Amino acid sequence: MPISQDLPESSTDMEEVVPVAPTIRGIDDGPSPLEQALQALQCGPGQSLADPGITLLSPAHLDLLYMSARLQAEQCHDGVLLLLDLMHGAQTHGAQPDAALMQRFVEQLHHLCRDQQRWHALADNAAYYRDNSRVTDRIASWVRVQVPADAPLG
Repeated sequence: MPISQDLPESSTDMEEVVPVAPTIRGIDDGPSPLEQALQALQCGPGQSLADPGITLLSPAHLDLLYMSARLQAEQCHDGVLLLLDLMHGAQTHGAQPDAALMQRFVEQLHHLCRDQQRWHALADNAAYYRDNSRVTDRIASWVRVQVPADAPLG
């Protein structure tokens, strides 16, 4: 989900950005390890899909982040397709997995879908910031004020 054209004017607006809803309710509804890592790396507000911390990167690094995140999203998508193909093949040949295996299968699909969505959002945000320097500069100024003095900026 790319960030909107209506970017926040204040820190209050930035903190109101809501995370991607879980794909399947009841399966690990908390922030994923990927979301937690991105938040920690950015030293920014929790639960922000606008990825404000990446505004501190140069256009070249934003481009690299865009390409890498896009590849990660594609790998997650390929993983989902592979799992579905494997399950289809097993069922075609009469295999009936037990309930515990099916639960793990569904959980893995859920995690791959969430990670794919988050990588895709990160790639979109990196491309947006790379291509919109005025917006990037405005948000980067806000991020610099928000980051504690002793926090590493990468």
